[in-house]
Amino acid sequence: MNLRLARNKDSEQIIKLIRKCFKDYKNCFLDVDNDSPELKYIYSYFRRQRGKFWVVEDKNKIIGCMGYLPSKKNEIEIHKLYIDQKFRRKGLAKHLVKKVENIAVRENKSKVILWTDTRFKEAHKMYLKMDYEKSKKTRRLYDISDTVEYNFIKNLR
Repeated sequence: MNLRLARNKDSEQIIKLIRKCFKDYKNCFLDVDNDSPELKYIYSYFRRQRGKFWVVEDKNKIIGCMGYLPSKKNEIEIHKLYIDQKFRRKGLAKHLVKKVENIAVRENKSKVILWTDTRFKEAHKMYLKMDYEKSKKTRRLYDISDTVEYNFIKNLR
């Protein structure tokens, strides 16, 4: 397996991966044009926002992805962490999250935050095991999946 920074030309595979992951959940759909147009130019979008986005490849096929963006002054926010179902529970997601946590520490940030769909229970368990706290905040996205998200926070200090 290979971890590398995403390129704009990876967008088709990244979109395919996310769609595949969403199929595991009832009424969960990806509407790229209306909800996630940044997926079409993933490298450019994250670079312009002063973040990074990585992909994990297995035999030249993208099987995982995740990015981060600076959030508030002392926070980094994790975005779009997805792992193909066949490759879950092998430590890939934890490795990606730890990568962002290490960047946050190097940049002297006090928190790592993320938002995750209420349906992604497996991910919630992982975040809790990694010492993230589920805050009381939720947000509704008003998208085609009628998504509601939980907020998770890890204090680094």
